Amino acid sequence: MCSRGSPRRTSYSTRRRVRDQVKSPDIDALIVGAGPVGLSTALQLGRAGVRTLLVERHAGLAHHPKAVGVHARTMELFRQWGIAENARAVGLPLERTLAVAWLTRLTGIELGTLHFAEDAEKMAEFAGQSPEAPLFAPQDRIEPILLDAARHAPSVEIRMSTTVSAIEQDEGGATVVLEPASGSPVTVRARYVIAADGARSRTRERHEFGEVADQPYGESVNVYFRADLDEITAGRPYLLWWIVNPDVQGAFWPVDTEGRWIFNFEGDPDRPDDHFGKDLCTRLIREAAGAPDLDIELLNVLRWRHEQAVARRWRRGRILLVGDAAHRFPPHGGFGMNSGIQDSANLAWKIAAVVRGEAGEELLDTYEAERKPVAEYNSRQVMLNTERMQDTGWLTSDPSVLSDIELPSGEQARRRFAEAIPAQREQIHSQGQQFGRIYTSRAVVPDGTTAVESGVERYHPTSHPGARLPHVWLTGGAGRLSTVDLTGHGFVLLSRGPGTGWATAAKQVSARLNVPIEAYELGEGGDLCPDDPRDLEVLEIPPAGAVLVRPDSHVGYRALGEPDDPVGELAAAMRTILHRS
Repeated sequence: MCSRGSPRRTSYSTRRRVRDQVKSPDIDALIVGAGPVGLSTALQLGRAGVRTLLVERHAGLAHHPKAVGVHARTMELFRQWGIAENARAVGLPLERTLAVAWLTRLTGIELGTLHFAEDAEKMAEFAGQSPEAPLFAPQDRIEPILLDAARHAPSVEIRMSTTVSAIEQDEGGATVVLEPASGSPVTVRARYVIAADGARSRTRERHEFGEVADQPYGESVNVYFRADLDEITAGRPYLLWWIVNPDVQGAFWPVDTEGRWIFNFEGDPDRPDDHFGKDLCTRLIREAAGAPDLDIELLNVLRWRHEQAVARRWRRGRILLVGDAAHRFPPHGGFGMNSGIQDSANLAWKIAAVVRGEAGEELLDTYEAERKPVAEYNSRQVMLNTERMQDTGWLTSDPSVLSDIELPSGEQARRRFAEAIPAQREQIHSQGQQFGRIYTSRAVVPDGTTAVESGVERYHPTSHPGARLPHVWLTGGAGRLSTVDLTGHGFVLLSRGPGTGWATAAKQVSARLNVPIEAYELGEGGDLCPDDPRDLEVLEIPPAGAVLVRPDSHVGYRALGEPDDPVGELAAAMRTILHRS
């Protein structure tokens, strides 16, 4: 039994003035951009007590839904930040998000479906991977939740309608010129600048980070509208409705249960904005719905480019890129916003550790070493998803394929689409891609073993150094909780069973290095017991061994047994992770 529980170009004179003002930083971190990634970064730095200023050039947050899919791994972060329930309150109910469908029209022929969980066995598998399920909620509902949480941190200040017109670095920090929409320019000193200013990042371009990018391969148009589609869609629990017919191709997805929808179709970058006006958008939506008299209220039209790019460098001195400023992918699989928020989780704890004097400056170099390979992997996989989508007619208008797809003579064309649909599985079944990336950097201590890699779909839980600590349900004095609940706020040492020296070692090393380390003994007679004793094997903690989990919930060190000197071993591991001599 467990015993306890757009800015103006900076003039030469301004640059000269900036260089002359070298003084101690006013703030620890200046974040450029108040999208979901910038807000997530501010929230985490605020939780860590880091003096943070976030500036946003727009007067308010996003007014277009944009991203709608929040992966389970991102929901784990929301859980750790105390906002998961608030996010779920603005999301779509589960019964509206069970599958993806391909149809000729909303009222037309159904070509095929893919279910997020095909059967009880698959649902149980997913439930065992995380305490949180994915969420489908629009970005314009998620951002206010992140903003409210960030504003509640006493060390965070947020200024809207403010642009960054100059950044000059020196060995003590960065001098930043801010230009509010009204009033005079203001100069602040920041220890670090975090560029979360999106795909068209001016910070990235001005400071020559460089990027590896494909040529843009098309444009999409998102039409945000309100219409009563309840009768047309009744009884079909689809999140995405891919439409394929000779007149129009695109995709519908619901934004909420109040009649807000997005219709997405392929655009033309050579056309002016007024081409995509009310008449065209209304006609396309009605044709795609198969409802010629559908009453539609257009709310907004957003054009965006299909791009694939990863920055060559993610850090230049005092400036670091995060989110879309560091990488851009097509949307197939939903890795844009999710990758960016997970970038922020990797970076925020490292900046906090350096600012508090717990870590050496070199720790920040491991941010690029760990997250850039993940971005490159996601980029390759998303492009593969995109290519597979073309086999089902998306981004194609080949008349020989589509001309008779709605006619009795179109059985062959319909069969071709149906046969191509199973190849889309990895677009919606990507647990291995979401949970299974294993970091390798100088902030991870190797243990001499070879990791079992996860695939795109299949996730292999492991506590191999660099991996996300697997989810396991535990029970103790505080009730039932997940391993996810133990982590995310500092270093945590998990050992197997009582009677080892690991808990004492954690206390001594914490005092020696002045870095908090929480320690838990797991198993019979320990602090926390797994619901199923076999779950200790899922955690891969050997008898008398231990795993040290970093503040981002990734394993930094694993002991395969109890060493002769656990204090010395743990202290050495902490010094390696934190880059302390």
